[in-house]
Amino acid sequence: MGGVVGYGLFTARLGSGTNGMTTEGGFFETFTNNTGTSVKGTIVVASTTVDNGVDIAPANSQMPIGVIYETGIINGSPVKVVVYGKADVLLKDGETATSGYWCGVSNTAGRMYQAATVPSTTEHNRETGHSLKTTSSGTNVLSLIQVHFN
Repeated sequence: MGGVVGYGLFTARLGSGTNGMTTEGGFFETFTNNTGTSVKGTIVVASTTVDNGVDIAPANSQMPIGVIYETGIINGSPVKVVVYGKADVLLKDGETATSGYWCGVSNTAGRMYQAATVPSTTEHNRETGHSLKTTSSGTNVLSLIQVHFN
């Protein structure tokens, strides 16, 4: 059997609604929001206080598990989190993004930074993926990356 499967059919068949695929090409799972009101692009870790929950990744976290996909979801509600594939991620304010660079959790909670060189072992454990887009610096800038974690 061959052919092309359309996005709508793929997402309709992928899961029960608690997981699926974003329009950017990311795979999401649904968690309980424990970040306050969610902000798209925020890097998150598994919550230690809410079952099946996510918290904002602390500065320099070595335990990121995903990137918030939806803005405006209140605490205690289901929130989509991209765990693999393509996602828009919030850059640390004032940082730029360069296509092809390594990406990791910055020294600002929930935010990303990039490096052109091979990271140290400590930095490697902060990895969120690799940049797919060159983006100018600013405030609350989203940049597209290929998400994967160590």
